Amino acid sequence: MAQFFEMPQASPTMEKGVLLSWLKAEGDTLSPQDAIAEVETDKAAMEIEVFDSGVLIKILAAAGEAIPAGQPIAILGQSMDEDISALLAAFDAWEPAEPAEPTDGSPADTPAAPAPATPKPAAAPVTGTVETTGWMGRDLNPAIMEPPAAFVVEGPRIRSSPLARKLAAKKGIALEAVTGTGPHGRIVKADVESWSPPFGGVALARGQDQVIPNNNMRKTIARRLKESHSDNPVFFLTAHFDCDRFVAYRKRLKALVDQPISYNDLLMKCVARALVDVPACNASWSDDAITRYASVDLGMAVALDGGLITPIIRSAESKSIGTIAAESRELAGRARSGKLKPEEYTGNTFTVSNLGMMDISEFTAIINPPASAILAVGSLAQEPVVVDGQLSVGWRMRVTMTCDHRVIDGALGARYLQALRRYVENPELLAV
Repeated sequence: MAQFFEMPQASPTMEKGVLLSWLKAEGDTLSPQDAIAEVETDKAAMEIEVFDSGVLIKILAAAGEAIPAGQPIAILGQSMDEDISALLAAFDAWEPAEPAEPTDGSPADTPAAPAPATPKPAAAPVTGTVETTGWMGRDLNPAIMEPPAAFVVEGPRIRSSPLARKLAAKKGIALEAVTGTGPHGRIVKADVESWSPPFGGVALARGQDQVIPNNNMRKTIARRLKESHSDNPVFFLTAHFDCDRFVAYRKRLKALVDQPISYNDLLMKCVARALVDVPACNASWSDDAITRYASVDLGMAVALDGGLITPIIRSAESKSIGTIAAESRELAGRARSGKLKPEEYTGNTFTVSNLGMMDISEFTAIINPPASAILAVGSLAQEPVVVDGQLSVGWRMRVTMTCDHRVIDGALGARYLQALRRYVENPELLAV
């Protein structure tokens, strides 16, 4: 019997999914666990599967559409000869459930795509004079303040071919960012065609704005973190760790194991062991109870081009540093390619966000629900330290723990950071 195939809710926070492509065509036969379409959820791109044998009778949604979870996107049945007129009539009358009221006062409906930004005219050269001023009623020294009679501010002259300028304007690339390979450093067409922005950024032509529509991931991150920041009564605890032994221990590990071990891998193991020692921090809040989890499901923040995701290392407390290192690399790689499954990024009990590799000395992070804490990790660096009254140089690292006060009070959070300090400053204990 023919029936609707609906857009699945692929994660607890998913409200809509973007239908990226159909992997089956009308008339194709289907077997259990056949992938029928690819969908972008709020966290990743994933394939959706059918559970029964049959045939794809009718496709009801086109690639590129944003479709609410639960809305029919196709009609499946046992034969192309089945009568689907009643289903088509029901689909024509389909009205999705009213969306919840937005918490930020913005319209609930998806906004129309913004019109392309109109390039602003190039600014005219700034001309004028600087007037001599004074302070406390007295004139300043004219030798300091007297400027030239007039001045003109102009941009540098960039050697470029007409074709290169035209192509750069079309692509929205600022010529200042392109290195010319022509005579005397002149920018030619090939330079613009082969140019790519550093760090995945975009260089914009002068006077040109860029409008980037928010994808499902960015919208979900904005909503959930706003709720977390607004609803959770949080406070922050910062600790400064002596990492001399930490650095030496990682150096010895690299010589012993035939795989890369990063400082973050070692720190994740320290975090997990400290949560075993202070299990009250491995917990979440609900109106009825506080749940303390039996295992440490450790989320690690991974930056993506379209936002942020926290793949989870399950039962991290029972895994070796080598296993954590291997899983971290594998999960981060699939996160960046949008191939994580929902169960691989939902349900963390504690989160680590590390910006140390970007030379950030310390910062605060927003709690990622359902966890009640997140550890923001700054850079590991050598700095002047005083040891036994003598000035020397040592490896140091700052961490800041954001705590939900409903679950973790000040003394409990401090006790956890003491436990973490014990493992970071004495990493040999991890082998016990």
